Amino acid sequence: MNSVLPIPPSVDCEIFAGKALAAWEALETRYGQQLSIDEIDHLFARFVFGLTQPFHGHDDPQTHLHVCRTVLALKLSPDRIDRTLHRVPKTSDEWIATAFDSIEALGVKGGRALSDQLKTTRSTT
Repeated sequence: MNSVLPIPPSVDCEIFAGKALAAWEALETRYGQQLSIDEIDHLFARFVFGLTQPFHGHDDPQTHLHVCRTVLALKLSPDRIDRTLHRVPKTSDEWIATAFDSIEALGVKGGRALSDQLKTTRSTT
């Protein structure tokens, strides 16, 4: 871990847990019977990447990757995390490739909303 970071990534990752877990539940409920595990994992990873982008998009890439890995670990084993971060699964249907980009955009939207919420909370305390 980079000791010069103002907030250790392990602490910072806690703010993403609620939205990440809600996304996982939605993916499992909606697509659990339709898509492969690798496709669901990759959708989850793209959401998490988008969710963390407003907070860590300008950080060192290793820091952002560490944050993503930590959030992904809420639901995925280390092997599944490595697999989803190192390769894009072969999609079982054309719409899934589009869904990868769409879910990342949803993550960014959620991350921006979370950032705005935290700014509002900090300014009122």
